[in-house]
Amino acid sequence: MTRTSKELSSRWRIGPDHEVLETPIGSIRKGPLQSRITMKRKDFYFFDFPDWVNIIARTPDNKILLIRQFRYGTKRMELEIPGGMIDPGEDPVGAGCRELLEETGFAGQSAKIIGKVCPNPAIQGNSCYTVLVEHAVLTANQSPDDMEEIDCLRVPAQDIDRYIRDGLIEHGLVLNAFFHYDCYNKGRAA
Repeated sequence: MTRTSKELSSRWRIGPDHEVLETPIGSIRKGPLQSRITMKRKDFYFFDFPDWVNIIARTPDNKILLIRQFRYGTKRMELEIPGGMIDPGEDPVGAGCRELLEETGFAGQSAKIIGKVCPNPAIQGNSCYTVLVEHAVLTANQSPDDMEEIDCLRVPAQDIDRYIRDGLIEHGLVLNAFFHYDCYNKGRAA
């Protein structure tokens, strides 16, 4: 017999959590968890982040928009796709189109969600959506956030696999987005 997620979750007694650190990008919270089977109890920490969105934008000549920007976590320039936080009350598609325009100056058509992942369920409760935007064309100047200095690149779609294999793209959520893009394209070809 297969047990449901709810049945398995009922093994645990989850106590109220509280904020231990607030930052501009989210907060860190702490709360107790107790096993109803062993009665063991421990405090757990989790990052309370808003949902995120990543955008795969394809130009009319079948190029994918990539961005290069400095990332404090790795202390280096990273090759990624446009993306960012979803504002409260904003839908993922709207957030994706907003982030695409801000970070690249491009806008497109037929924007749709092609994937969704839990970035790290062990310590986070948010989701990251992948939005595909077709026929992306340059319509405005970039308008990045205060500490963003973003280079925009147009890469032939057929080169993306090589960029991944060669380790030019290492960001886990960007790799997830390209997995969803590949699944989407295979589904369209079927």
